[in-house]
Amino acid sequence: MPEETIVELPTGTIRLLSGGSGPPLMLLHHDIDGAVWGEFHELLAGRFHVFAPDLPGWGGSTRLEWARHPRDLAAVILALGRALELRPYVLAGLGFGGWVAAEMASFAPDDLRRLILIGAAGLKPDTTHILDQVMMDYRDYVGAGFAESSTFVRTYGETISPEQRARWETSREVIARISWKPYMYSYELPETLKAVHTPAAIIWGTHDSVVPPRCAALYAEALPNATTELVTGGGHFLDLEHPGQLASMIAKACEEQ
Repeated sequence: MPEETIVELPTGTIRLLSGGSGPPLMLLHHDIDGAVWGEFHELLAGRFHVFAPDLPGWGGSTRLEWARHPRDLAAVILALGRALELRPYVLAGLGFGGWVAAEMASFAPDDLRRLILIGAAGLKPDTTHILDQVMMDYRDYVGAGFAESSTFVRTYGETISPEQRARWETSREVIARISWKPYMYSYELPETLKAVHTPAAIIWGTHDSVVPPRCAALYAEALPNATTELVTGGGHFLDLEHPGQLASMIAKACEEQ
């Protein structure tokens, strides 16, 4: 089982799950929930010392009333990495967590050994749009993140519990407050990433219905030292649908020079 700790920062507290052995890897979660230690985390923990924080406003971490942009969360998580003395570390972000990770890289690339972006939000698609969770039932939004509906049912059940719905609604409120106008992308990020020479791996599901796969190419264009890998048939929540394949891809990316 992972170790659960509360880290005190000047901006508030961060709930943190950690476990495993090896080089440090910080994993930033999707927008639908805080850090939940599952099969994907266990697989990573076999190769890395994994640090999985709740982003501010999710789970057990302090809600930042002043936060109005994902870069505000990025500043806090950078402070967390320094407080834990992790530098340099592998930084991996899933979906919305990938956007926060990209902002962190643009702030402090020297803190990172590798940057791993998995279905990351943050860049404006030029052919379609990012799925708008604020305008739809949250069950439908989360369901759209799975290429196979059976995996959604296996993960959350036929009936969504009131507790799970409450967590989703809390997540929606934070997203609406810090990622609205424009929704789920930044005009500045493509420009600030041009100076990030940290080795980066961009991983995407070919059937991602939340953040279009076209965004993988946009991230590859913005980052000077990036490689791209696609998971054929994978949806947005690759960590839940293809945990073994995704963990292996991350490990391989970290082995490459």
